[in-house]
Amino acid sequence: MQVLATKIEGLAQDITEMRQSVIKMADAFVKFAVIEERQTNTIMAQDRITVTLDRLNLRLDAHEKSCVIQEKELRALIADTAKDLSGRIAELEKAEPMQKQTSNWVVSAVWGAAILAVTIIAKKIGII
Repeated sequence: MQVLATKIEGLAQDITEMRQSVIKMADAFVKFAVIEERQTNTIMAQDRITVTLDRLNLRLDAHEKSCVIQEKELRALIADTAKDLSGRIAELEKAEPMQKQTSNWVVSAVWGAAILAVTIIAKKIGII
């Protein structure tokens, strides 16, 4: 009977050890499940980031293409404006001698008017 009691006691210890092992395994499984959930969340977040980056890259590419088109249009506008300005400058340069002559006429007319005014004032005063 002693042998039977020893074997039962050994079985009880084995069962206790098995319970403790099962509890440890259950804790480890819970930790594993938490880690698995976190990894799943991380993977999903990385997928969202990838999608967002792809959208941003598409928008950036579209913006760069738009900038290239606008730059070409601006350069064409500047070139057209430069042509217009050079034409206008050429016309002004052609008119320059005429403007000098007209300017001389105006200056002469002003001097003549001034001399005439001085003469009239001098006659009224009696100096002349």
